[in-house]
Amino acid sequence: MTDIMPPKHQYKRPRSWETFERLFDPIPRDDDTLLWQIGEVPKDADPHHWWTILDPSTDKLYLAAGFHFVNRFGYVKCKNRWGGDPNDHPDYIYC
Repeated sequence: MTDIMPPKHQYKRPRSWETFERLFDPIPRDDDTLLWQIGEVPKDADPHHWWTILDPSTDKLYLAAGFHFVNRFGYVKCKNRWGGDPNDHPDYIYC
């Protein structure tokens, strides 16, 4: 397990899924999917291991660090933790 700190500069566009996979190492569920539905996340889950899949009503889904409640589609759990402030991490394109 590694803590991944926010990048030193801000990104104007979301980063790629491949970059997200390389940095945070998503953990597949027992059914080999990555998507955790709302209500399936354990109550004692460490938010630093979780990313929220956001549906901003565009043609793409995005990942944002931690737990978000507006426009959420689901969650992804990762081996590597995000560190620092969740708002300093860029969004990533989900698959």
